[in-house]
Amino acid sequence: MKLVTGGGFPMSLKRIAVVGGDKRLSELAALYASDGTYVSTYGVHVSKESDFIFSFPSITDALQDVNICIGPIPFSKDGKNIFIESGKPLLIDEFLNAIPKNIPLFAGSISADVHNKIDEYGIRIFDLMDREEFAVLNAIATAEGTVEIALREMPITINESLCLVLGYGRIGRIVSSLLKSMGANVWVEARKPSDYAWIRARGMNTLPLSQLQNFMTYPDLIINTVPAKILDGNLIRYIHKDTLIIDIASAPGGVDFAACKQYGIKAIHALGLPGKIAPRSAATYIKDTIKNILYELNF
Repeated sequence: MKLVTGGGFPMSLKRIAVVGGDKRLSELAALYASDGTYVSTYGVHVSKESDFIFSFPSITDALQDVNICIGPIPFSKDGKNIFIESGKPLLIDEFLNAIPKNIPLFAGSISADVHNKIDEYGIRIFDLMDREEFAVLNAIATAEGTVEIALREMPITINESLCLVLGYGRIGRIVSSLLKSMGANVWVEARKPSDYAWIRARGMNTLPLSQLQNFMTYPDLIINTVPAKILDGNLIRYIHKDTLIIDIASAPGGVDFAACKQYGIKAIHALGLPGKIAPRSAATYIKDTIKNILYELNF
C-alpha cells in the first residue's frame, strides 16, 4: 500500500488486479496501464497490448502482490458467480478465498446477500454504486444509451414525439432533460412534490401514478427507470401498438414483458448500457471514483 506524501495527495498505485466484468474493465485496465500502473487481470478481455498489463489463468496468481482489486459491475448476476462477460465462470467463494485480506475490493451493484458473504470473509468492500459521484456520471451514459436505442428503434424522430419517463431519480432526471433538449414533449411520473416542482421548472409535465392508466394511449416512447413492476398487464393493455417501451431499471425490471408480447408491444430491457455504449467513459468514472475513495482513506 502507498502512503500519502506531503500535501496529502495519494501516490500512484504500483500494481492492481482487475477481475471479470465487461468492456468497462477492459478499458479500465488500459487506463491504469497508461499511467504506468502494473495491471494483473483475470477474466478480462484485454484489447490493447501493453507492457504493463498481464493476464493470468489463475485467480490466485492474478491477486499476488497487488495494492487493490477491482471487480465487475454488477458484481454478480446469479448470486453464485462473479460476472464475467467472456471467459469461464468464477465462483464468488473461490474469488473471495483468493483475495488478500489487507487490500480493498471495489465493485458495483452488490446484492445484500453477497455483501454479507464478503463481510464474512473479512474483506473491505466498496460498492461504487453507493457513491453519488459515480452514480450520477454512470446515469449520463445510461441516459445516452437509452436515447440511442430509441433513435434506432422508433419509426419517428424524438423531436415532437410524446415521451413518458417513469421515475425521477438520477437516471430519470437526466434522460428526461435529454429528451426535452431534443424537442420531445416530455411527461414524467414522479412521487414527491419537490420532484413535481423541478420537473415543471425544467419545462416538462408531471403525471401522478394514479393517472397513468388514462394516459397510456398517448406516448410514442415510454422509459421506465423504476425497479418495481410499475407497468403491469392492467396498464400495458391500454398502450398503443406503435409505442416503444425501454426498461432500464435493474433486474427484474419494472415492465411485464409477457404482457407486452401478448399485446404486440415492443419492449426492450436495456441493462448495462454504460459498458455497451460508452465503456471508456464508464472506465474513467470508475477510476476517478476509486481515486476519490483512496484519497479519503489516506491510502
